[in-house]
Amino acid sequence: MYQKKAHETNENNVFRYIFYSNCEFVIKDVSENLNISFPTVKKIIDNFLKKEMLFNQKKIGTGVGRKAVEYSFNDFFCYSIGVRIKKHMASIILINAKGKIICEKTSAFSHLDKIQGELLNLIKDFINSLSKNIKDKLVGVGISVPGIVNRENEFIEFSSKNKVHLSFIEEIKSELNLPVFMENESNLASIGEGFLSKYSKCSLFTVLTINDYVGISNFQQQNSSKGFNFKAGRLHHMIIETNGRTCECGAKGCWGAYISNKSLISDFKRVFPEISTFENIFSEKYLNSEKGKKILDNYIKYLAIGIKNILFFSNPEKLIISGKICFYKDIIKEKLIEEIYKDHIFYRGKETIAFSDFNDDSIIIGAAMFPIVDSLF
Repeated sequence: MYQKKAHETNENNVFRYIFYSNCEFVIKDVSENLNISFPTVKKIIDNFLKKEMLFNQKKIGTGVGRKAVEYSFNDFFCYSIGVRIKKHMASIILINAKGKIICEKTSAFSHLDKIQGELLNLIKDFINSLSKNIKDKLVGVGISVPGIVNRENEFIEFSSKNKVHLSFIEEIKSELNLPVFMENESNLASIGEGFLSKYSKCSLFTVLTINDYVGISNFQQQNSSKGFNFKAGRLHHMIIETNGRTCECGAKGCWGAYISNKSLISDFKRVFPEISTFENIFSEKYLNSEKGKKILDNYIKYLAIGIKNILFFSNPEKLIISGKICFYKDIIKEKLIEEIYKDHIFYRGKETIAFSDFNDDSIIIGAAMFPIVDSLF
């Protein structure tokens, strides 16, 4: 469980207000909405202007008296780096303060066992390619991993057979002279959704990440304190079919053996050997064939079974599906919701199910957003 209690200072409260305002504002509006005195807000705004966090837009009002000054948020007052580690590759992005991707790069990774040296070199090379102006405004680096970050025992568990000690993160911090955060990819997807998406107002939501592995994060915001917490789970190994398919973990019937990206590709390759990528699956040639329809219907059936279990267990306001499958939501969404809510007895209705607007990028955007959230919210 990760838990962050937000700073209770007036400065942090004002920052959160203007971050989410998405429009020009005047000091009086901030003061009244946050119940903070006008002089206090004015002092904070002046400080933000010195740090170039805001733009001084224009004076508004009519007549000869003193006019209010209108301000707006400077999306480029800071930058952050996000890294997403997969089995044989790593992606890295630079975002601005509002989560917009400025540039990105993908590099081959020899093996997770050699993550220490390769990861540091990847980040250093990326930073060296940036302009001095951007380097000076970097607030940190967020790194996502497809396993559990066990801080109590100080290791990253990529799988039950592959663990790496966390000590190398301190080495990266020292080398870069920047804050560095490492988290499970599902938790970071929930950061992306919780601070940048249209679901940021939800007090409790669940993010289901479907990649080569299947993960989950329950994200909860405390409205009174503006803090939040999240906890990841490894749903890849939830049993949904007794004596079903053999999973790589050795058990039978794991959910990931039916709905992960690599399992869906394998299902199609058994019938259509020429298929090589996830994207190939969704071409009309395969989806319009009887065999292709049957494979996809089977995928939807098993996806629905697992989602039903999640809804019964955590009863979230929203269950947000993240991953490459989001690119093809128009193909599966209607059948999936029909399968989930057939004769249902859930507390909430069909509007609970949503697909991420970030598609497969919620993880890496959340990774990059984490240092900003930690330092400013």
